[in-house]
Amino acid sequence: MTIKATSFLSLVAIWAAMIAAVAFGDAPWWTLIFAFLASGAVGVGMWRRLGVSRLIAITGTWVTTAWAVGAEPDTGWITVFAFLTTGAIVYSLMRRDAIGLGAGIAFTWLIVALVILDNEGDGAWIAVFAFLTAGSLSNSRSRHMKGLTAILWWGIAGVIMLATDGWFWLAVPAFIFTSASFGFRDFSFPRRIEWDLRERDDDGYVVK
Repeated sequence: MTIKATSFLSLVAIWAAMIAAVAFGDAPWWTLIFAFLASGAVGVGMWRRLGVSRLIAITGTWVTTAWAVGAEPDTGWITVFAFLTTGAIVYSLMRRDAIGLGAGIAFTWLIVALVILDNEGDGAWIAVFAFLTAGSLSNSRSRHMKGLTAILWWGIAGVIMLATDGWFWLAVPAFIFTSASFGFRDFSFPRRIEWDLRERDDDGYVVK
């Protein structure tokens, strides 16, 4: 049995981010409890290849969470949802090469951190919908496009939330539109041309 690099690097990202938030920021010490639980979710499967997609998602989740909690200690409770997000990512259907999905999850948590920092801790509850979005993305059969959909809708919602006061409710439609894949969709290039120039309607089947 060997330890997989993506699992090890995920653990490094979680602890480096949260130790820095506690040691050099104002994050409460008890947030390390949820970092420990998250590392347990990763560590149980250290022999599994998490893949670059999960590494990006986990790293993005915890770096942005640590950034927000280190600056606004009253939002320390969002580490609960960062832990739940980690569990959803690790034990999901996400393909190891679905980099777009990993980027979509990381971007969603970046919006959470930016909103918290811009509003001095207000609006932290959107972390709930960041977790729900992560669950939807990580269990998607898509490789990239659903992640781009998350970036689209959370990006629009984030810009508006940062530009206005109290429009945090936009996180709800951002989650719904992302989960419904309302936006980008995966596209498969055709592998060959099927020559149907001589086929007739009486060949015994319906044209599809």
